[in-house]
Amino acid sequence: MRKDAMKNTALVTIFLLLLTGCFGPTTLDTTSQETIKSSAQSITADMTEQEQAEFAKALMYYSLGGQNAWSSMVGSFDSKNDGASPETLISINLQSLDGLTGQEVIEKYREALAKDKELRERKRAEREAKQAKAREEQETIRKLSDEAKALLESKRFQDAIEKYRTLSEIDSAKELATNGITNTQTALNEFTEKMEYMNKVAITEFEAKRIDTYSDKGVPAIRVSLKNNGERSLDKVKVTVYFQDKNNSTIYEESFHPVLVSRFSIRDNKPLKAGYIYEMEDGKYFTVKSKLSEWDESKTIIKIVDLAFSN
Repeated sequence: MRKDAMKNTALVTIFLLLLTGCFGPTTLDTTSQETIKSSAQSITADMTEQEQAEFAKALMYYSLGGQNAWSSMVGSFDSKNDGASPETLISINLQSLDGLTGQEVIEKYREALAKDKELRERKRAEREAKQAKAREEQETIRKLSDEAKALLESKRFQDAIEKYRTLSEIDSAKELATNGITNTQTALNEFTEKMEYMNKVAITEFEAKRIDTYSDKGVPAIRVSLKNNGERSLDKVKVTVYFQDKNNSTIYEESFHPVLVSRFSIRDNKPLKAGYIYEMEDGKYFTVKSKLSEWDESKTIIKIVDLAFSN
């Protein structure tokens, strides 16, 4: 009786094992290419077409390395890889799925895709934020640079240098700021040199009156003569004439170049050398197109405003 009971117990145990083997969920075996193929076929046998398609995508996804699929695949087939075959590398990549059922593989795949999406969105947001910051920085650089150039053009040299110093606080603009400061300092030195030399150029004659020309009468006109009392030759001397009314208010100004060495000049193209004079021919004038009806001929001021040294 005892032997019969033991025999029955053994038969029940074997029966239960057989039931488990036949009806339990099939899991993925990633031991080799053969086991991967056979276990995958068993898993998909009872799946719907939609589930089969998603399962196939999951296997492809993980076989190529999952989230870092492209870089993983490139690295896998790199010549420096330790000689592992593509099949071996795929098996290694699929080890994270070993022992999972079909539904578990699909669920893991869905979670991975969700993480991939989240990562892509975060990277995109970071990239867009970085690009926005770069655009904002470039706009700040452009604005500060334009302001510095405008200050330089108006000969506000110290203000221009301060603007470039502010610009230098931006890492990507340090070189631009350094060059700007250097150029501004050079311009300041040249301007100072010119201003100091202007005291050596004397206006030896100045006359302002109305004259009659071939085409018009009562045209505002001026005559000017210069002497270079300095030690350097000049290729340009620019003067500005300020026309005033009877109340000593300036109503008009115009600039002239008694000395201008240029291939475009239609007048005397000679420099004003050290110790030399410039005088206009008798009866020659610089004329003004405006009628200047309110101008008082006795109230006119002339100033030397710019010059250029000969090379």
